Amino acid sequence: MKLRLITALAFTIAGATQARADAVLDWNAISAQVMFAAGRPGPSVVLDLAVVQATVHDAIQAYDKTFEPYATKICDASGSPAAAVAKASRDILVNRFPAQAGSVDTAYANYLAVNGLATDDPGVGVGATAAAGMIALRTGDGAFPNPPPVFNGANVIGMWRPTPSYLPGAPASGSSMAAPWLADVTPFVVLDGTQFAAPPPPRLGSGLYRDEYDEVKALGALVGSSRTPEQTQIAYFWAENFFAQINRAVRSVAETHLDNSADRARLFALVWIGAADSVLTTWTGKLEHPTWRPITAINQGDFDGDPKTIGDVN
Repeated sequence: MKLRLITALAFTIAGATQARADAVLDWNAISAQVMFAAGRPGPSVVLDLAVVQATVHDAIQAYDKTFEPYATKICDASGSPAAAVAKASRDILVNRFPAQAGSVDTAYANYLAVNGLATDDPGVGVGATAAAGMIALRTGDGAFPNPPPVFNGANVIGMWRPTPSYLPGAPASGSSMAAPWLADVTPFVVLDGTQFAAPPPPRLGSGLYRDEYDEVKALGALVGSSRTPEQTQIAYFWAENFFAQINRAVRSVAETHLDNSADRARLFALVWIGAADSVLTTWTGKLEHPTWRPITAINQGDFDGDPKTIGDVN
């Protein structure tokens, strides 16, 4: 695993250099490679993305000073902004993925060498300061508890319970809710997970519940679905790796429509901080209203007490 990651990071660095991208884009690619290889539970990798991109934003703002920093204000910055971005990213990755520290350090050393940056460039100190500020801010935020709590719901009508996954290569049996602890993580911007809470799901037996039940049943049917071939392809596209696909989209916008590191760093930080707080808000709602998933509801439709919800065990 370590050798594969080092090789992948080497190709990532080489590709970024050939494309003449800036340090923000380079280290977004390197960081994403590390994060997505780590196998974080559920959507929790979004926390890593938010932390590293907010730190890169602060490192760049030490020089640019167009925007307010997120966590750490750094005065009198000197040296190379690229060195600052590299060091900030490196320190966050090593802090959050200690098992991959060796491969990250190799990628960092190679990046400095390829870009003609000295290990004692003053920008290195700027990046270290930005990373230290972020690490201090997020210490004790409730992320990645050890041991992680388990939530299995209940085999009660209308209640959430583990369901099997039908994605190719996924385990055949169900498992507990992915990362239920996300509901208790300190958000990045919002006050707490209830500030922008969604309304409760429709009550079982209500007209709205039946309408949504029938719509999902028709779209999701194994045989005779009402979805179009395009909708099926869209579902598989996002199921592959939701956050990796988003990161690719944001990179495309940054490369195509933005021409400086400060704006690119700002874009990545805003996207991933917003995404992280959205996930934390969603998980707060999931635990507050642990409603069964559509697949469970439709499998059990003949036993939910509503004669108008026709079940489909297949």
